Amino acid sequence: MNYFNPPLLSTGEPVSVFQVSFNILAGQETIIMLLIRYLRLEMEKSLHNQQTIIEQLQNEIVERHTMEVERENFIQELNRKNAELERFTYTVSHDLKSPLVTIKGFLGFLKKDLETNREDRIQKDFSRIEEATLKMGTLLSELLELSRIGRIINQPEQVDLVKLTRETLEMLDGRIRERNITVMVSPDLPLLYADRPRLAEVLENLIDNAAKYMGGQLKPFVEVGSLQAKNKTVIFIRDNGIGIEPKYHTKIFGLFEKLDSTSEGTGIGLALVKRIIETHGGRVWVESEGLGKGSTFCFTIPNKQ
Repeated sequence: MNYFNPPLLSTGEPVSVFQVSFNILAGQETIIMLLIRYLRLEMEKSLHNQQTIIEQLQNEIVERHTMEVERENFIQELNRKNAELERFTYTVSHDLKSPLVTIKGFLGFLKKDLETNREDRIQKDFSRIEEATLKMGTLLSELLELSRIGRIINQPEQVDLVKLTRETLEMLDGRIRERNITVMVSPDLPLLYADRPRLAEVLENLIDNAAKYMGGQLKPFVEVGSLQAKNKTVIFIRDNGIGIEPKYHTKIFGLFEKLDSTSEGTGIGLALVKRIIETHGGRVWVESEGLGKGSTFCFTIPNKQ
């Protein structure tokens, strides 16, 4: 096979000519001139176009799948927010109504006691009205604080968790001493990149809860530590208090959820903790085998800058 114009083969021109010699009869030769470069080029173009189309389809499928996943996540988040808003509306209307009913009732008693000049009961009426007013004020303040989380956040910074935990314990020193609680803080707590004031609120609520629900333990203790699990650092606050039945492990993080209606507090603390941790992209949960078995509250915060 002899090329008449071999340079054309490398130029990408549409035509290249070559000859093939055939022996038709003895001693006779004929030459056939063929055009092949055009066909070869067109084939290459076709294959290239097919490859480009396949790549475009792959990209489109990936983009569409990504959009579908984002859409599903958005719908789930929207449904979660709507459900949370419904619970919020119900619980707020219910829990704010309670102190209002108390105030209204004792205003009626106060009116009667003033009319009958029952000075021995007037002071009691005033005290109950004042208690209900303070409770409502606390509820409103904590609700306002809860609503701000996710919208207003302090500049994240590197937080020394050992130092922050010790500062929190100093704030809670009165309750800890009152109940004679031994507190152990691991010296290996990690550095976290987080909103420091909000993280302090998380520690304060969890440690305070541990102290509050210690029950009748003769040797009460609280441990603050960390461990590695599935490439994540888990921070835990463990106690040997009254424990929590498994059926309530999720419920306690709801707004105004109190397993003991007679206990102090508004029931907003753990909802606040959950909102703060989730705003940081983390997760919070509780582990407890049941009543009398103590509790371990755990949370994770992605350590990214």
